Amino acid sequence: MIRLPLYLLGSALLLACSQERPGAAARPTEASTDSVTAAATRDSIMAQVGEGFEFSDSTTSFIKWPAPFQPDAARQCRRRARRAVVIYQRPAAGAAKFGQLAAGEEVTLAARTAAGWVGFDPGTAQAANVGIFRLRWVRAAEAFAPADSCARLPLVDAPPAGCLLMAARPVEGRMEFAPDMFMYFTIPTGSYARVLQAARPDAQGRILVAVPGWEQPGYVDQADVSLSGPCR
Repeated sequence: MIRLPLYLLGSALLLACSQERPGAAARPTEASTDSVTAAATRDSIMAQVGEGFEFSDSTTSFIKWPAPFQPDAARQCRRRARRAVVIYQRPAAGAAKFGQLAAGEEVTLAARTAAGWVGFDPGTAQAANVGIFRLRWVRAAEAFAPADSCARLPLVDAPPAGCLLMAARPVEGRMEFAPDMFMYFTIPTGSYARVLQAARPDAQGRILVAVPGWEQPGYVDQADVSLSGPCR
């Protein structure tokens, strides 16, 4: 949900009226300075969400969180490794290693990336992992014969390097623009967010995360956080 205090609009109107009042002081008062800040914040937000946006309770559909991944049995394929290769926790050579896929071992591939990685569920206990984080990855060209490329696999975006928040359920958070000016958001189930400040909670027990498309970071409650990757 989103909630941007409506006094932003009122502050902007108050500022306009004070400028038109005869005999108004030329030197800005503390109140008018706050109004300028509020109006500037409103303009900045409007520039990002569009002029048609209403400042009221609504879903934050304009924030483009990574699409949740759901395996599609109709697009999966069973493949046998032609030789032993390293299995990685994420589709990147610099990612943490998970183990080794042995020569002759069969796996059910569930996704692929544009860079040539393929992912599969290793079938091990993963209570905290959701969505794409349940997959483990190998380079298709290294593990399988060219004829085994399995082009019907869904193409997915690779999760970025670093510490990530996994949303096992809808995760509520908010962005703070200034004192008493904030906007709520929800990270949908199965999506994720990049964690800032090495997952160290602040004095209020909140974790700082990057919000897609916004320079302003957001906060989520530490109790709602499940993390993946190098987070210390």
